[in-house]
Amino acid sequence: MQDKRKLKSYVWHGDQCYFVSTIERDSSAMVGPPAPRFYESLAWEYDYENAERGEMVGQEGSGPAFLQHFLMCEHLFKYGEVRDTFEEELAA
Repeated sequence: MQDKRKLKSYVWHGDQCYFVSTIERDSSAMVGPPAPRFYESLAWEYDYENAERGEMVGQEGSGPAFLQHFLMCEHLFKYGEVRDTFEEELAA
């Protein structure tokens, strides 16, 4: 099944822009067909003016789609990074 875009955000911390994308996709785990679907949020440094992604700065694949996306955006907005407390906040 095709990946499905669910959420897409641009977040700034100071002058640095970040691109956060959450998709629904098939799991790559070796389980019987059909492969289970899950949500994955990824974040990159982003050059907004030239529409170019830079270094990946975050990846999360557990929890509800909106919550993992929101928390990643919040961390990037507040701290300019996805902090180690992300997993604990997601589980709370």
